[in-house]
Amino acid sequence: MNSKQRVYNSIQRRAVDRSPRFIWLGGTITQMISEKEGISPEEVNAFIGNDIMQTWLSINGQMEIEKNEGETFTDEWGITWKRKGYYNSPISHPLSGLSAEQIARYPFPEACKPERFHILDVLISKYGKTHFIGADISGSLFEPAYHLRGMEELLTDMLIGEPEAEILLDRICEFTGNVAEEALKREVDWIWLGDDVGTQQGMILSPELWRKWLKPRMVKLIKRIRSFRKDAVIAYHSCGAVRPIVGDLAEIGINVLNPVQESAVGMDQDEIKAKYGNTLTLMCGLDTQQFLPSANPEAVKKAAAEKNRKLSDGGGYIMAVSHSLQPDVPLENIYALFA
Repeated sequence: MNSKQRVYNSIQRRAVDRSPRFIWLGGTITQMISEKEGISPEEVNAFIGNDIMQTWLSINGQMEIEKNEGETFTDEWGITWKRKGYYNSPISHPLSGLSAEQIARYPFPEACKPERFHILDVLISKYGKTHFIGADISGSLFEPAYHLRGMEELLTDMLIGEPEAEILLDRICEFTGNVAEEALKREVDWIWLGDDVGTQQGMILSPELWRKWLKPRMVKLIKRIRSFRKDAVIAYHSCGAVRPIVGDLAEIGINVLNPVQESAVGMDQDEIKAKYGNTLTLMCGLDTQQFLPSANPEAVKKAAAEKNRKLSDGGGYIMAVSHSLQPDVPLENIYALFA
């Protein structure tokens, strides 16, 4: 059984030789493994046994562009980012203060430009026959909107019902759909949608606000994707405490949910598996905030085996961790995940 078959079988609740695996590695961890094993960074995902090969196609890729601490750059959306710690963060919001008419005229990036899909094409060429290929089009709605408009202004627009929010979210929805269709023209196995709408304690916006503004556009995106490819697999990512909308995501046709972050309020993986395991495939695993940085390798090995035993029961499970692995996780603990 190859990696592609393994992932499809798990999603379809058929027998697998082992649980499929998709462990996110931060850039520093990738480099550390590359140097330790004497392989190129591009070979690390295959080396650790990841069954899914995926690349960014939209705005969330800006977070991990390699920059020095404090360095800034401006992306294709006109947003300026600054390196802060492990990630780049937006420091300017080009649509802040603009009217609905100005937002409607603001130049968006070209969705289907060939260079956007270059790395995806390389992955398909190298791994398309053996591995499950993912097209990551996150953030899909909310994150691009608040990067462009600013969080406070966007949430105010949404609460009051301003046309600025309508126009901005509609335009982003159209852009994301265009990128998804272009990706589906290739041999991709899933479309990865998502927006971080949760914090450790709760949602950034209320479930009611999510259902009013984001859910209908998610439905539109899913319908567009499935009208282009009826059997398309659709994954959804949101960090944080998003338990109030997990049922909504299952209802509208999401196939895979990630990362089911157990350190956040209400995100008990066993409970979510018990309630939605026949509908949602869970891509999740051990905690990267506290457990993996501090545990010893034997504890990691034992916890990973137990997590896999419980969550893989009946299929619908992809082994992962609660976020990407950061440099505070010892290499020996990372290797223990795969022992």
